[in-house]
Amino acid sequence: MGTLMGRLAAMSEEDRARVLAKVRGAAGGPAGTGEPRLAPGACPAGRGPASFVQEQLWFVSQLAQGVPAYNVSFAFHLTGPLDADALLAAVRDVVRRHDVLRSRLVLADGRLVQEVTDADPRVPVRDLTGAPDPQRAAQERVAALSRTAFDLAARPPLRLELLRISPTRHALAWIAHHTLVDGWSFGILLTELAGAYRARCAGREPDLPEVRLQFRDVAHWQRERMTGPTLDRLLDRWQRRLAGPAPAELPTDRPRGAAQTFRGGMLRFDFGADAAAGVAAVADRLRVTPFAVLLGAYALVVAAYAGSDAAVVGAPLAGRGRPELDAVVGPFSNTLPLRVDLSGDPTGAEVLTRANDAMLDAVSGQDVPFSRLADAVRGDRDARRNPLFDVLFNLGNLPPGSDRADLGGQTRLEVRGCPNGTVRLDLELTAEHTPQALTGRLEYNADLFDEATAGALLDDVRLVVGQLAADPTTRRSALEVPGARRRRLAAAARAAGGDAAPLRPARTAARRTRAWSR
Repeated sequence: MGTLMGRLAAMSEEDRARVLAKVRGAAGGPAGTGEPRLAPGACPAGRGPASFVQEQLWFVSQLAQGVPAYNVSFAFHLTGPLDADALLAAVRDVVRRHDVLRSRLVLADGRLVQEVTDADPRVPVRDLTGAPDPQRAAQERVAALSRTAFDLAARPPLRLELLRISPTRHALAWIAHHTLVDGWSFGILLTELAGAYRARCAGREPDLPEVRLQFRDVAHWQRERMTGPTLDRLLDRWQRRLAGPAPAELPTDRPRGAAQTFRGGMLRFDFGADAAAGVAAVADRLRVTPFAVLLGAYALVVAAYAGSDAAVVGAPLAGRGRPELDAVVGPFSNTLPLRVDLSGDPTGAEVLTRANDAMLDAVSGQDVPFSRLADAVRGDRDARRNPLFDVLFNLGNLPPGSDRADLGGQTRLEVRGCPNGTVRLDLELTAEHTPQALTGRLEYNADLFDEATAGALLDDVRLVVGQLAADPTTRRSALEVPGARRRRLAAAARAAGGDAAPLRPARTAARRTRAWSR
């Protein structure tokens, strides 16, 4: 869920106002200034154009048919007495409100469109109380649902199932393709589901806020807006941001195949309270965000492994640059490249400032269609990889309580993500930062990297974070990145014909994840 909302939660009031002003300014002026009007009912009922994000995700799904890499998989864990009929009615209430949740993607006259269906969602109820280990059976069932790919044209790519673990424990599996939702959307769905359930339990119709905009209206507006000079100016800004020598590729343990693969491994980490405090302190000292501190550390490590003076890191941006979009369910999140310049042997403080500037620049241009940017920057597509970046950083830092809800009485709901064993890029680092903890996960392409390599890189991130926090005046050349150094020595030994020992992390800060994890 960690898009722009997570970053804003970690900022001071002054920094938050500055970022929001930049975002709102980039989103365009009021009606009458040449900006297309964003209004309800812009599209005929039942059909509308696909958004740019949907178009890109649909294209990827055609290249990797049968691969569930873009399933967004969550389980709503419910503890306490549950009125199952009221919950199922609440689910139907929520899905009926948002047309995108009942839409499939089809080609019509050579164009990709969203087609809304009238069918209510199917929510099978599966009783697992008789299983030898009901909790484990629930974990395995959600994993199986999350690992099953969708046919985007056949029906709306939404898969729901209520699992009964015990009389007071249930899990509602909510698996959707990314063409329907993003992380922000789940916050909306959680709030509405809780409100609808409480009303149904009380025998009332839910009194939820009116849905003024449907996602197909937004997609229509986006396509009207991102054309001609407006799109040209935005692409020109991005091309200037990304200008410079291409960063060296991150060395892999095995060569790439003929096509991109999605088999993922995962390591979870906990860097400890001292690291969390250090990130907050150096961010405050340099007047940057914690996101910039962690992005800068990650960029330094990636560049050290690649032997490069720059790192291009993908970052998910919320794509909601106007206030009226905050309540719309749909796939707004746009993952875009942040280029962090590391040339000239900068100090840690300079690196973090550059990372912060890269993030702010990206936020101000986050509406650029990914496919148009990829064509403008990298006209020659490589089927083996993402066209703009190989690594990703995400700060999943949402305000406390945003992943849980009170359903009334003794019943509580908590949302947990369900990784499904796939990965979309070479490396994806997701961090969770609070004043007391710095935790997260590193997902890696298991066809390219060994677990030992991923663990060594993760240890290097921890060490660099500590060095930047301890003394941000340290030059890049003086930072210790031992895993990258061992890798270079091993490569030199192999080139000289010697035997290189397998790469293993000196100190392991990571551990394997479980399938049933957040």
